[in-house]
Amino acid sequence: MTRTKTIRNNRGRKKLRIGLSMGTFNPIHLWHMQVAQCAWDQFDLDFVYFIPNGDPPHKSDVAPKEIRFRMVRAACQGVKHFVPSRIEIDRPGKSYTVDTLRALRALHGDDVEFFLIIGLDNVEPINHWMEVDEIFKLCQLLVAPRDAAIADRDIVARVLPAGARFGIIDCPGGGISSTIIRNWIKAGRARSADYLFPNVKVRNIAVRHRLYR
Repeated sequence: MTRTKTIRNNRGRKKLRIGLSMGTFNPIHLWHMQVAQCAWDQFDLDFVYFIPNGDPPHKSDVAPKEIRFRMVRAACQGVKHFVPSRIEIDRPGKSYTVDTLRALRALHGDDVEFFLIIGLDNVEPINHWMEVDEIFKLCQLLVAPRDAAIADRDIVARVLPAGARFGIIDCPGGGISSTIIRNWIKAGRARSADYLFPNVKVRNIAVRHRLYR
């Protein structure tokens, strides 16, 4: 997170607007990057943090966190408004979103707005996340369509708690998922996934460490 000072005030605004793309990134893929780019452009974000989970509370069969971080770092390389973050990788214990938001607030202070980027498939589950009310106090949601489903504002509003702040990202839903990539590699069809990775560096990390076989 050392690049924050170089990016600050890029858009000539007093209050920094930071997007948060969070997840296991097991592995990171093109849809993650496309959604973050659309959010950055459409919601006038200064930059987007990519934050891989250190120890996800509801998933156990994931690649080692340092390798996942290396893939995220490789995916962000060359894009100045995409910033890989170790904030969860370096923190001991389970990775809860509310803890990360508090840590980011402590790091950046009050002159910042946070925008948590999620897929439509996570809108209902977020209601069951730890301290969900605090999450909505600390950030605004940016919801992206997933697969063939359309992120309809009225439907999202009915699912989220009353008063939750959110926006809808205009972005292709996309059928890309980490599960598809893992399943293809496990089935011996790793080359089918070549163009689902953000770049060849990310793919090479997965191949070099024989992930998902």
